Amino acid sequence: MAAFNDPSRRTFLTGVAAGAGVAGLAGILPAPVSAATPATRRTAVAPVRRLIESDRQGFNRRWFAPNLQRVFVPTAVDQVEAIVEEALTEHGRNVKVTSGRHCYLDFVYNDGTEAIIDVSALNQVGYDEEKKAFFVDAGCENWTVYRTLLNGYGRTLPAGSCYSVGAGGHITGGGYGLLSRLHGLTIDHLSAVDIVTWNARLSRATMRHVSEASTDPRERDLFWALRGAGGGNFGVIVRYYFADPPAAPQHAAIATMAWDWADMTVERFTVLLAEYADLVTDLPRTDFTLLKLNHVSNGQFGMILQMAAPTGMTKREHERGAEKRATSVRARFGALARGVPLRRPLGGHPGFMNSLPARKNEVRLTYLEALQTLNGSGPNQFGAYKSAYMKKDFPSEQAEAIHRWLHVTPSGLAPEQMAQSLLQVDSYGGAVNEHSPRATAVPQRSSIMKLQYQTYWDNDSEPGQSGTSPYQQQSAAHLEWIRGMYGDVYSAYGGTPDPTQDPTGTVDGCYYNYPDLDLGSHRKGNAEKALWLYFLGNLRQGRRNLVDVKAHWDPEDYFHHAQSIPVK
Repeated sequence: MAAFNDPSRRTFLTGVAAGAGVAGLAGILPAPVSAATPATRRTAVAPVRRLIESDRQGFNRRWFAPNLQRVFVPTAVDQVEAIVEEALTEHGRNVKVTSGRHCYLDFVYNDGTEAIIDVSALNQVGYDEEKKAFFVDAGCENWTVYRTLLNGYGRTLPAGSCYSVGAGGHITGGGYGLLSRLHGLTIDHLSAVDIVTWNARLSRATMRHVSEASTDPRERDLFWALRGAGGGNFGVIVRYYFADPPAAPQHAAIATMAWDWADMTVERFTVLLAEYADLVTDLPRTDFTLLKLNHVSNGQFGMILQMAAPTGMTKREHERGAEKRATSVRARFGALARGVPLRRPLGGHPGFMNSLPARKNEVRLTYLEALQTLNGSGPNQFGAYKSAYMKKDFPSEQAEAIHRWLHVTPSGLAPEQMAQSLLQVDSYGGAVNEHSPRATAVPQRSSIMKLQYQTYWDNDSEPGQSGTSPYQQQSAAHLEWIRGMYGDVYSAYGGTPDPTQDPTGTVDGCYYNYPDLDLGSHRKGNAEKALWLYFLGNLRQGRRNLVDVKAHWDPEDYFHHAQSIPVK
């Protein structure tokens, strides 16, 4: 225990007990509480502890920080300025920031990382009487946010479905989930952000409360950038504010349907994808679908339909409507291919769907139960991901390529090792598309589907040893598969969903919160290609653009990673 009390040890610091206590209290508060206004004074930093092995490991087991020296874990908002100053003064550009550790790539956990600012102990959710807004600390995980807003205030956010994803990176990257067709992106409800910025010339960190109401136009520009492009680019986000988040639904129903691969020809598969694209254009905004196109080794692929009750609808009205819609959807797809009960988990993000029963009628739930059912992050394992936005139906050649690659097992892998590989197609649009491409940093405001390519694997490698033989060969085989599929599907556009190479107007780039180094990186000197796919014209065009904001707030590029916004 001496290590926790020795002021000469500056290896720094955790507040697990304090943080857990605060989060537990916030989860049961029945009435609004007042959030502390970020203090201008700098408080003493918290106790010291030795590094532990888990400090070096990301949620995705591919990523490890072997040279990590210090971990800074603020337990109070008014510690963050001092922590940022100490971390950046002593470790310069080798400091990274994390909240839930869910970054798909090694932006935080890599060989160059010397220090990490982990904001996970800043995990309160509540209501700030002074600012007249609800707040979410950057260290909160999705489940804490949902449960506290729902149980304490009857509110919710249209955010993601993986319970352990941290708000710090998730929200600032845009944030979307099963209520986004009804309520838009998470950032569409964001009213202000507390962020600590860094002045390298003065070696000074400053807490700022930025919003569209900020008197400084540069702070208004920063707030615009934080709505879609904030992760690891401009400073350390501490707290988010939502002046009027949506009322939470009272009820929700979930229906599943599945198809056996044994019954599926390429012709049927192509027609089914076309029908799905047609379905999502006509869905009520209260409904959200996830089409999980599992690899053939899974035996099945399937679809999940969540139907939420809009404000003012009675339970009985919702149940009747949900039953009617679920029956209609099943009949619609059953006419194309024989539907079967879901026999095994569908896999991928969100969750593994273990709790969904194999039944033909929809499951009627309270909204909290629906959150619990679809809020899964899966086990810690290895994963690789790619993304795409679509504004139109799948061209036939794309559907055929998808079908083809879902039947490919890479050399060196057994078929069962591909059972967790899939393409997930989420319904999109609705309220998301009511906003201008320039309203926030997220420009994709006309898509009807959002795609996430996923492959997962696991092995018994020790932390940080996954790159050694034979584990490296396993990783290489999965990466070969997902790269081959993606490049084939978008071969007509040069191998990526680049709208400038697509005269048909079908694709619309990629999602920043699903980063993909194959698109380009600073390490390879072609980061501009990736950043264009994420942000399109918002990267460099217009009075407000991301490069200009970056050049003003972080001209020395202290907050950087392989796909961070450049300063010029």
